[in-house]
Amino acid sequence: MKKLVTAFLTIYMLSITAAAAPGYEPGISGEATSNKGEFKYKEVVFVSGEPVLLEGTISVKEDSRGTKTTLEYELFNTQEEAQLTRKVVFLNSASSNSLGNQTTYASSLDPKYDETIQIGSDTYELTEYLFTRSGLIDDKTIIRYVVSDWNGSKTYSKNDGAGEVKVDFSTNMVGYNNYWSSTETSFYNYSITYTYKEDVTDTDFEEAYGTVEFAVSDSTVRNMEYINNDPKDISFKGGYVLKEGQENIVSYIYDLPDMDEDAPEGKRAKGRNSFNTNTVPVLTRTFAPTIKDVPGNYWAAEDIKKIVSMDIISVQNSSYFMPRSFMSRGEFAKAIVKACDISLEDAAKKKLKTYTPTFIDVDKNHPYYDYIEVAAKMGVMGGTSNTRFSPDEYLTKAEAAAIIVRAMGLEEASDASSTKTAFRDDGRVAAWAKKPINVAHRMGIISANSYNEIEPDRLMTRAESSAMLNKFIRYLQFDIRKEYREKIINFGR
Repeated sequence: MKKLVTAFLTIYMLSITAAAAPGYEPGISGEATSNKGEFKYKEVVFVSGEPVLLEGTISVKEDSRGTKTTLEYELFNTQEEAQLTRKVVFLNSASSNSLGNQTTYASSLDPKYDETIQIGSDTYELTEYLFTRSGLIDDKTIIRYVVSDWNGSKTYSKNDGAGEVKVDFSTNMVGYNNYWSSTETSFYNYSITYTYKEDVTDTDFEEAYGTVEFAVSDSTVRNMEYINNDPKDISFKGGYVLKEGQENIVSYIYDLPDMDEDAPEGKRAKGRNSFNTNTVPVLTRTFAPTIKDVPGNYWAAEDIKKIVSMDIISVQNSSYFMPRSFMSRGEFAKAIVKACDISLEDAAKKKLKTYTPTFIDVDKNHPYYDYIEVAAKMGVMGGTSNTRFSPDEYLTKAEAAAIIVRAMGLEEASDASSTKTAFRDDGRVAAWAKKPINVAHRMGIISANSYNEIEPDRLMTRAESSAMLNKFIRYLQFDIRKEYREKIINFGR
């Protein structure tokens, strides 16, 4: 899976996960084979007037600059006596804005394409292929959002001119990528024209029409699972394992003429189906520290164990977490950077970290200097003034909510109200905090107390910060992909 992801990062210049439909066809890729650049692949075709699922491999080749991508397919269905061979070359380009956070990209088709589909005794030869595609990436560092659109048509000659099949298509893709998960979902509209003769002796051709809707999605998730150790004589009872797996799915609805009938438009073939592929999960062990002051029945025990195992928040004084102590702004800067797995080395390469301190009250010897610099340069955390960060001041609930919302890039994009909240203590919510609190509440990151008070100025303890960060991680893992996956893959029906 890692090789697949890396390949498509370069090919499509998306800085996002591997495309769910390589080559912009409504198919899905799976595990890598033993051949370099080759992956298992599935695709359904409708040229014969009915769905035929083909399975095989896709081979990916690219030039050193990523501007030219060659895709070769070898697919089969022995039960249907079907075979597909395809070779296409895409020409890619990209350009960034002056800030470097947004990139537009485009792909066009090299005219040297080749495709043949054999189904039973019928042969479909691709004679014309029109294609254009454009997209945009918005890089928020912690998360990247991507949209793309492509359209065109493919024309096949059936049995050396005895008939013709033309497929007109338009596609919209939406996606995101963060450390914890990535999802890319494409919605295809196919309009298919079948040109045929009712009898081989006829001189005139007839036409029949069909439609297919595809929803194609791939999703990668890192999930944490706790595993107990069976032996009693062991230095630690258990620990967390990060499981990273990929699931690709195609769902489709079709309404087609029955091409086996004498009058294809008289009888329709309608249906709905789906198919998917899954990769073998990659396992990564996290640390298993001892925490002496957090009993197993403490309300935030699980949250604290997860956060500490990933060193998002560290234990202090050897094995003590001090859950009721307040969280400082500097330590939260470290926590948000670590929770999103932002490498300090990568940040330095991107010039997010400078050798001149941004704030006069955070010198280079401060334990959280690097994290504060990265968080500030990313625009995730600001100072308490233009020159001061106040790293040792305690963090409020409103500040924590605003930091997470900014990290997601949702402070401007969301339609949440910026003038009022629905909480009983709305009068205590500062104007700058109203929208972030509304967005964070909608995301499930924060909640009100039993009196419907959001308590914006309440200082966050280390235990409460652990719980909030775990909610944020869960949002990055599962909740966000509902918008990008389930609603679209079910066609909103």
